[in-house]
Amino acid sequence: MHDDNSGGRTDSIRPRHRIGDRGDHFLKRVEGETGANISACYQCERCTNACPVSAFMDVKPHQVIRYIQIGWRERLLSCSTVWVCLSCEMCTTYCPNDVGVAETIQHLRKMAANSAIQPRELQLATFHRTFIEELQRFGRVNEFWLMGALNLKPGILKDKIRTGALKEEIELGLTLWRRGKLKLLPHRCKAVGEIRTVVQNRNGKVR
Repeated sequence: MHDDNSGGRTDSIRPRHRIGDRGDHFLKRVEGETGANISACYQCERCTNACPVSAFMDVKPHQVIRYIQIGWRERLLSCSTVWVCLSCEMCTTYCPNDVGVAETIQHLRKMAANSAIQPRELQLATFHRTFIEELQRFGRVNEFWLMGALNLKPGILKDKIRTGALKEEIELGLTLWRRGKLKLLPHRCKAVGEIRTVVQNRNGKVR
């Protein structure tokens, strides 16, 4: 006779993910490309406890490291964490084994940006790409031109109008302009060529 411990409930069974079926290829790749000692992580969760935005992440910092160890590449590149991360490096600072959590998440963000996987945080991903484009264009980022270029991206302006974010941005921009904190014309950096080379070489290493 079957012993049913569910108390009569018919909860749906969550799909299980196999671990270890892909070997350690992804782990070795990320460690090789970042220099981070990911294998040294023993899941103490100090990185997550130190993170100021972990509450907004679908995959916590310590889980990011664990997912790399077990090869869940697609899960990581499609999560919101790589875009929500502030790159404040609090996680790296509090790690007892110097794993390099922040550097690893930043690397995953680059991988996600160069992949065909649909980002969970579309606006943040679009902002990231636009920022890099403007950086290569002038060698430095002008906030006025950056937001203008961002609003021209598909779906961004429509979503801002719907949520009321556009009105808030205009009011903030006017306030900054009146105080002399917002420059309307961009200034090209003399080292723009070198910056383009650095960005292109960096992106070329991430596929």
